[in-house]
Amino acid sequence: MIRQAALYLASSDDARAAALPVAGRPLAFRAVLAAVRAGAARVGVPVALRGAALERAIARSPRARAAVVWLPDGCLDDAPALLLPAAALAPPDALARLLVAEPPAVLVESRATGAPVLVADAALVRALAPRLAAGAPVGDALAAALARGAGPLHGDAWFVRARDAADARRAEAHLYAGLGSPLDTRLDRAVHRRLSRPVSHLAVAWGIGPNSVTLLSLGAGAGAGWCLWGATPASALAALGLYLVAVVLDHSDGEVARLSLSESALGEWLDIAADTVVHALLVLGMGVTTARVAGGAGVVAGVVAAAGVAASAVLAKLSPTIVLRGGGDRLGRLLAGLGNRDGYYAMLVGFILALAALPAALPALMVLVAAGSHAYWLGRAAYALRRR
Repeated sequence: MIRQAALYLASSDDARAAALPVAGRPLAFRAVLAAVRAGAARVGVPVALRGAALERAIARSPRARAAVVWLPDGCLDDAPALLLPAAALAPPDALARLLVAEPPAVLVESRATGAPVLVADAALVRALAPRLAAGAPVGDALAAALARGAGPLHGDAWFVRARDAADARRAEAHLYAGLGSPLDTRLDRAVHRRLSRPVSHLAVAWGIGPNSVTLLSLGAGAGAGWCLWGATPASALAALGLYLVAVVLDHSDGEVARLSLSESALGEWLDIAADTVVHALLVLGMGVTTARVAGGAGVVAGVVAAAGVAASAVLAKLSPTIVLRGGGDRLGRLLAGLGNRDGYYAMLVGFILALAALPAALPALMVLVAAGSHAYWLGRAAYALRRR
């Protein structure tokens, strides 16, 4: 696998275009992130691109800071390298395919743009090294290299070469469109992602980190739990609205982390802890209200349900790949469906309706909630054991 990449200028205008903002950061920084996400351990960046905005963006991302080598202060290894136009953007998945390709190889989507994404062999890297280090345009040299032959590699994705602000906005649109997750449900795609992307855009623009967004999500979720604690139908409806805010922010923290290359072990644990606390508070609040309105063992059912929420979080952390939406057998897909937030919305809506119209049904609903919270993690554990 090729481990190094380098940004280059295809023409003299690319230095200006590379500084265009894309999702709150210079386009050249987005190219660096794409290379690092694809698997490049070192990314050479011509010192001619060095500017306050680019340096700040790199400084804020530990992974980018560790990977970037400023040229000519540093140097590229005498080995094949992935050559990326500094004023263009392609998705990391497409670049990852190039990093395991036999050089020379070119990303088909970029070939006709005058700024190809190219895996160059060691000889071409040596020949271009002085011009790369000086930040001199190398578009003509790459065109000549392509004319001599390069294996075409289809990225099956988008590629944008930016020359002006309109092109930068087009690249940004592709970037945000790719922030979804394979685990997203129809509700996620129709509601949560549409609301989270503007939030993520603001967070990146204002320099708000993903962990801060996670804490905001925790605050909104805790507010939802508080509204359910001895709830009236009106406050329970407010809890539903606050839960929606919490879920949107929970989607946004991951988007901000990916946009800024700032994922961390702390952030991962904080996200899991926040989700667990929020959902445990929801079922506890429902149990307290059930005991107040209808009597019975509502609080006990809430505690049992909260224990199920915690057990599910622990198992999901220990075995994150047990269930993937859209893959596996029927049971796996069923468990994936039970594990998403759609079920919590259904639970909250059912609770609000019962509280408003049929309070006597609340104890039975809480028994169902408690059983469901444990059915998920027990089913997931049994599914894992069966697959092994």
